[in-house]
Amino acid sequence: MMAREKEDYRENIEQLNRLFPEREMLTLPETMQILGYGSRNTVKKHLGAKIVNGRISKAAIARYMCG
Repeated sequence: MMAREKEDYRENIEQLNRLFPEREMLTLPETMQILGYGSRNTVKKHLGAKIVNGRISKAAIARYMCG
């Protein structure tokens, strides 16, 4: 059985693709800007396991944005 896609995932990923069409991975400062976080530590607290070489995939951010 496949997991169900979260309700707003497609809208979130489409918005991220419009903002950053040329990349799949975003930097911590870009992620901070998107999520409205004021520090890298807050991003690391919420998405730490998803950080790879200082970047986070747009898919992981879109899922996180769904709540």
